[in-house]
Amino acid sequence: MGKEKKAVKKGKKIRKGRKHQSVKIWKYYEAGKMKKKFCPRCGPGAILSEHKNRVYCGKCGYTEFKK
Repeated sequence: MGKEKKAVKKGKKIRKGRKHQSVKIWKYYEAGKMKKKFCPRCGPGAILSEHKNRVYCGKCGYTEFKK
């Protein structure tokens, strides 16, 4: 019978980056009207995200390309 290996204890993992923040929907409104477009497939509640060359729905994957 040989010697048994001791379990090596690891330290606590340090979380990198910052915590996820929820989208502040109130900043998309201007004078009571929505600045961004809603998704035509999902309806109101799903806002299209704006990129350089397209608008995209993260819920269903709907994409409109800009010209």
